Amino acid sequence: MNAPSDWARRQASQRPDAPALDSVGGRVWSFAALDRHADALAAALAARSAPPGQPLAARTADAEALALLALAAPRAGRALLPVNPALTEERQNGLLAAAGGAEPLVTLPAPIADAPARPGLAPDQVQLIVATSGSTGTPKGTMLTGANLAAAVRASRRMIPLEPGDVWLGCLPMVHIGGLSVLLRCLESGATVRLHSRFDVETVSADLASGRVSHISLVPAMLGLLLDYGCRPAPRLRCALIGGAGLPAALAERALEAGWPLLPSYGMSEAGSQVATCRDAADWNPGLAGTPLPGVEIGFSPEGRVRVRGPMVMAGYLNPDLQRGRGLTPEGWFETNDLGRLDGHGRLVILGRTDDMLISGGENVHPAEIETLAGRCPGVRALAVTGCPDPVWGDLIVAIVVGEIVPDAFLDWCRTHLPSHLRPRRAVIVDALPLNPNGKTDRAKLQNIALKT
Repeated sequence: MNAPSDWARRQASQRPDAPALDSVGGRVWSFAALDRHADALAAALAARSAPPGQPLAARTADAEALALLALAAPRAGRALLPVNPALTEERQNGLLAAAGGAEPLVTLPAPIADAPARPGLAPDQVQLIVATSGSTGTPKGTMLTGANLAAAVRASRRMIPLEPGDVWLGCLPMVHIGGLSVLLRCLESGATVRLHSRFDVETVSADLASGRVSHISLVPAMLGLLLDYGCRPAPRLRCALIGGAGLPAALAERALEAGWPLLPSYGMSEAGSQVATCRDAADWNPGLAGTPLPGVEIGFSPEGRVRVRGPMVMAGYLNPDLQRGRGLTPEGWFETNDLGRLDGHGRLVILGRTDDMLISGGENVHPAEIETLAGRCPGVRALAVTGCPDPVWGDLIVAIVVGEIVPDAFLDWCRTHLPSHLRPRRAVIVDALPLNPNGKTDRAKLQNIALKT
């Protein structure tokens, strides 16, 4: 039993009535009920016409629906590809094209009752494809086999104990590996997922105050909002796994003073989520990713880029033929855009990024994408986007604008026309954009303008 759908069967056999999935405002699924429904949904999915081997694309942000599909799709013989509806149409279409032109599922089909158990995909087959964004800002899908997912989950559990009876609060989007990995960890261990459809500071705070939550995953921006709200964790909370972006020192200090059991981490979709974790927050400092998880090998390119290798590393980037190895070196390394080193204790330290990608609120954001969309605002003649260090957002998105418009009007237009994760949070009006000798926008000077204002 080396894949997520196998774990659901095992838990259904060993603890059928224990809660597996507790959806806020929805149903509480026992392991037995979840397993039966996965078979019924798999039968319905298998009845849909599709080319052999083509991934099942699901264009939805519905957390419970994606949790069910994560189990049912592999049983139907198809890898699940969640497609975030918040992405621009161009990026969605690019991802679907890489999946061989898959027609996305928008709503779940009616399950077929009393469907027999299905053998589904083998552990060495691709079972989950998670979209990420590389240094060019173009969509990529990380192809993760059942064996990749099993290695990632078990390495995480060796670093962060998780047992039956524990409750992991999931409020990260299920279209990302951070959200899906909460479900997978709980399926493997027999713990319960307390699943939120989205992050709402009041609802999450109330759940934490109830005293039933033992684990939670957050990006730094969410942690900052909970602290601003006055949320203090109940004594049962023993793990607040922080990832998705660098943790600012001031935010970490506030959280530790408020009693949060922080575990800063470093991870990526290409490795099934966690790569390294700092188990002692009192010993943490900015840039310290922590101890590599068991089975994770860390290396460095000649330029100092962090490389990762191990059984949890993806089979490759998505392509119509599901050909493996794309995005990996011949030796099986995945090379990141992060610069790093190992300290004297063998812990990974991240020194910075080699590109201009921003990480705002835990989301990878490329300036060029915002510039294209926000450049359509009436009155804007030219604009460029940069980021400012921020204790809550990580990178606060700032637009440097040339045109006949005032900052408030520009930001109001963006709130109406741009997805939330792409919206500038500040705007600065200038006479002209700074250019380098090659005639391209000077990113360093852009950031200086943003910092000075």
